Amino acid sequence: MDKARNEDLEAFEQAMMGVAPLGRRSRSDRALSVPEPRPPATRQTARERPIEVPEAKPMDGREILNWRRPGLLDKEYQNLCRGRLSPSPEEIDLHGQDAREACTTIVAAIARAQQANRRSVCLIHGKGHRSENRGSRLKGLVNAALRQHPEVLGFHSVPGNTGAVNVLLRRARR
Repeated sequence: MDKARNEDLEAFEQAMMGVAPLGRRSRSDRALSVPEPRPPATRQTARERPIEVPEAKPMDGREILNWRRPGLLDKEYQNLCRGRLSPSPEEIDLHGQDAREACTTIVAAIARAQQANRRSVCLIHGKGHRSENRGSRLKGLVNAALRQHPEVLGFHSVPGNTGAVNVLLRRARR
């Protein structure tokens, strides 16, 4: 029996060779099931990075935007949905911008908010009333772009205003 135990221990040690302990992580990081790959750190600013413009179809201006990344705590998501963000988010107006300009503005706003240690930002995309019954192009673009951004934990339309969205961000990593 002792020989079998030694063989098991040797097999385990061989299988674990090169594996490092996870270390301490925050509660919200532990809740995420799969860590997202982060691009290597560069000295580029958010405005210098190439922006991928997601393909997005126009959305109905009355539709409520809501999305949350797996692992976001229920209490944080409920506060986001109710508009209870502290401190109050910086408002960024995207009216009149084309898709590339809007994506650049979104990425820059998220970077600025994180540099200032803010956890939220409010993006005003409009309801598409001047879009000749085609729906809100910017609303669809904001929906698609925020889902792809690695620093976005979740977003929800501002309570009582489907022309703007509150965005909850990860804590800035320093």
